[in-house]
Amino acid sequence: MIVRRATKEDLNQLAVLFDEYRQFYGASSNIKESFNFLTQRYENQESVIFIHVKDEVFTGFVLLYLGFSSVACSTYYILDDVYVTPIFRRQGSAKQLIDTAILFARHQNAQRISLETQKNNYHSHQLYEQMGFVKDNEFQTYHCFLK
Repeated sequence: MIVRRATKEDLNQLAVLFDEYRQFYGASSNIKESFNFLTQRYENQESVIFIHVKDEVFTGFVLLYLGFSSVACSTYYILDDVYVTPIFRRQGSAKQLIDTAILFARHQNAQRISLETQKNNYHSHQLYEQMGFVKDNEFQTYHCFLK
């Protein structure tokens, strides 16, 4: 199993996995929309995408988005999406993807990687904390939904 940065040629196969991820979180299946979303992020250089591959099958992915810290006058990455298809879970795939994201962010001299996860996603909480992520008890997250 390897982790590598996605190329434009990977987007068709990745869209199927991304659509599976979206369904996991309650969205309706729409591979065309998933493909278009990934293509836009890729072509506009708005996201860095790493894929986990086993025997030429995409088993997982992580998407990073660049953020900016005004106070630190620095950049950071938002780990917005990490997904491993169910049959490949509990085999270290998510850890490999996140390790790659951390190495990439360090190489880019980013200040940090930030992420949000559901409060009841205890398995992910445990993994993130084992990997050095620290739960933020100082800031509260708010959203202003526009759609």
